[in-house]
Amino acid sequence: MASSNTIRRIYAMKDVYPISDITDGVNPIHVQVGSQTPPSNRIRSKRAALTYNHVAEKFTMPISVAAKELGVSTSTLKYRCRELGIPYWPYLKIKSLATLESPVLGFARAGSQHIIRHIREEMEAIMDNPTLKISDETKDLRYRMYELKKKMKRKATGAV
Repeated sequence: MASSNTIRRIYAMKDVYPISDITDGVNPIHVQVGSQTPPSNRIRSKRAALTYNHVAEKFTMPISVAAKELGVSTSTLKYRCRELGIPYWPYLKIKSLATLESPVLGFARAGSQHIIRHIREEMEAIMDNPTLKISDETKDLRYRMYELKKKMKRKATGAV
């Protein structure tokens, strides 16, 4: 690719040398000085075909798997997500909430149904709007579950 200085020199020389001298008989309409060829229409059409709903269906899987299922590269999917207003792939948030739900089900206390409903509502809200942050209540619950698992693991190994 020509540097910007070379391109400036070529444009400066167009007054000195007629375009027919520079192109040597090539049709001047097809001469592209200093411009890049646009990406292929195939890539552009696939990217344009990705709507928010198509992308949102794949939030529950890693971005590389989602890209394969959608038939585009990971970079193209990321680029399209930025165009759609999705700053980052929400898979890890959703996975975190899903892994938090299963231990709560295991304890099955009286108040656990309320907690599970809250976690599922938060998962649905993140699926609708991936820019949402996990609530402080859920972060606190996640920390308490981590501490409880750590305590149970110590108890199982006999460490005090």
